[in-house]
Amino acid sequence: MAISRLLAASGDRDAALSAARDAVALVPQSPRGYEQLASLFADASDTVPLDAVVADLRKVAPSHAATEFFSAVAAFLHGNAAEAVSHANKAIDLDPNYTATYDLIGAALTKLAQVPLARQAFDKSLSFNAHDSTAYENLGILALNAGYRDVAVNYFAEALWLDPGSQVARQGLAQARR
Repeated sequence: MAISRLLAASGDRDAALSAARDAVALVPQSPRGYEQLASLFADASDTVPLDAVVADLRKVAPSHAATEFFSAVAAFLHGNAAEAVSHANKAIDLDPNYTATYDLIGAALTKLAQVPLARQAFDKSLSFNAHDSTAYENLGILALNAGYRDVAVNYFAEALWLDPGSQVARQGLAQARR
């Protein structure tokens, strides 16, 4: 798994997928390899193999926070924000410290126009990791959409400080400064 993560971080997705598949083949009863595969497919928004891996996770680890999280990711990528929220809430019920879930549920709640709840989810994400650039990006978008340009500028600036390559933050900052 470590090799797959390292390869993914270096941008070699094909080798990362191969290493994750090897991990699944070596220990098919462990959810870890499936989780890595799901992460790689989710990052690429590749829903067909993601759906297949989620089905495998449901067999191997049906009551696991990661299973519900990746089910939520798949639902979100398929455009079903309500289902994503449902699965994300199940993931939180199983493990309230599964931090990635809070950014996802915030994004899904944003799609459902439940802005106060979305903001709470992004704030919760930041309570776990104050260096979560994605949460700052999303809070910036919420502030910008609400007309709070100065607040949005601060969130986008924080996101850029944490991730100088963030296109979302760059575009949001430019829009907030207009």
